[in-house]
Amino acid sequence: MRVKSFNKIILSFIILAGFFFFLVPGATASENSCIDCHKSVTPFTEEQKRFNQIRIEHLERQVTCSLECHEDRIRNLTTTNYQQWSESVHALKGVACDACHGGDPTQATKEKAHANLKNTTDPESPVYYTNVPSTCGKCHPEELANFENSTHYHKLEALQLAPTCTTCHVPHTFTILNPEDFITTCGNCHSVYKKIAPYDIPLKAEDLLGQVNKLKFNIDMTGQDIFWAKKNGTDVTQAQQYADSALNRLQNLAPMWHEFNLTHFEDELDAANKDIRKAEMLVKPTATPTSTPLPKMPGFIGLAGVITLLLVWYLIRKK
Repeated sequence: MRVKSFNKIILSFIILAGFFFFLVPGATASENSCIDCHKSVTPFTEEQKRFNQIRIEHLERQVTCSLECHEDRIRNLTTTNYQQWSESVHALKGVACDACHGGDPTQATKEKAHANLKNTTDPESPVYYTNVPSTCGKCHPEELANFENSTHYHKLEALQLAPTCTTCHVPHTFTILNPEDFITTCGNCHSVYKKIAPYDIPLKAEDLLGQVNKLKFNIDMTGQDIFWAKKNGTDVTQAQQYADSALNRLQNLAPMWHEFNLTHFEDELDAANKDIRKAEMLVKPTATPTSTPLPKMPGFIGLAGVITLLLVWYLIRKK
């Protein structure tokens, strides 16, 4: 009996392992040598070890200097490119190192995997500063098309001194800026100190992105109202059309943002807000009174009329 139970346990384990590796999406090991290699690289590089040794020597010699510099440098260097990438949307989508940097991810050795790989400072590298837009555009064609219509892109091509994709979307983390980030990010150039006008761009950008978040909220709320109105038997065809139009405009705002034409962006945002307001007016539930309204007291004119009638009645009775 014990042998049979043990065999059942082994069989269950094999079935479970097969399910995990073959049926669960993303559970199988990626056949990508970039990931296999970089995830095993120690976060403490020789450079980091060197800085750590400097700290130790300073402490031993009782050198009175701030250790903040070395601590910050070590902390920043410890956060490796792989660690940043592994927490990004690119990692979730399976977009690995070779998609941007090139190389051959099917090779097991470093030399073969890095064959024909260009240094980031090489103008022929796909991640060289001015080549970044075309590299990102392979997967983000709408964003690239809008960016190519921007003043930023034209200056990048002509002067090689303008923002590119990685200016806003940090390499390897590929984060999306929050509205409050625009003051510092856009303000690096658009400020009276750098003398790059218009100076109010950071504030205007922050305001517009805040409005986009409000639009998302209003679309969600109106969608709920449409659902309940339809459930109660109301014809929501027209309201749904307005809501779909607002949602479509919202989805187009993200790639349009890369054109950096805030006037055009604001016009489309206003149009989306008008659509969702129209939808909301058609399905907005009527507020039910929570209590019986109190009877209205007679106003001044009504009170004067009552006094006049009483006075007439009194005079008549007196006669």
